[in-house]
Parts: sequence; structure tokens; C-alpha cells
Amino acid sequence: MDIEVTDVKIFPFDTSSIGGNVKAVAEITLNGILKIKDIKIVESNRGYFIQMPTRKSRLGEFVSIVEIDNKDLYNHIRRMVLDRFKEEIAKYDSYLD
Repeated sequence: MDIEVTDVKIFPFDTSSIGGNVKAVAEITLNGILKIKDIKIVESNRGYFIQMPTRKSRLGEFVSIVEIDNKDLYNHIRRMVLDRFKEEIAKYDSYLD
């Protein structure tokens, strides 16, 4: 069974006023049956990247909730999420014009 991203939802927001780099949160659906929520879209000096969901441990460390071991699948998810994010930002920018 091939894994395919069948839906991507983007929830943009801006944390730059408080010194943050998170620009949006994404939710994806794989093969129409599995949802992964709380994927962060982060801006760095090298561009945008995604951060899979994490939680804070009792020791204060952030622990991955979702790990993708297949590089091709990770790149596919990353591309789908960032492309949809750019579409959403372009829509927002067109509203401002």
C-alpha cells in the first residue's frame, strides 16, 4: 500500500511579535484514513520547514509524537504542506492588495 497525502489544512498565525518563528499549524490526512495534527510550519533563515508534533516530557524535553522513517514519505509530506501554506499566504496577500 502506497501512502499518499489526501488532504492538507493550514491554520496560519504569526508569532513574530513575541519572538517566535511558527507561521502556521497544519493538519494532514494520509490515504483518507489517518490524520496527523499539529504539524508546525516554522520560518528559519534558510526558509520554511515543518516540525512534526511533539509533547513536553516531565523533564521538560520535547519528545516526538510522530516520526517518519521513510525519507521519500517525509519529503512528500513536507512538499504538500509547504505548497499549501504558500497558497494560503498568497490568498491572504491578495486580500490585502
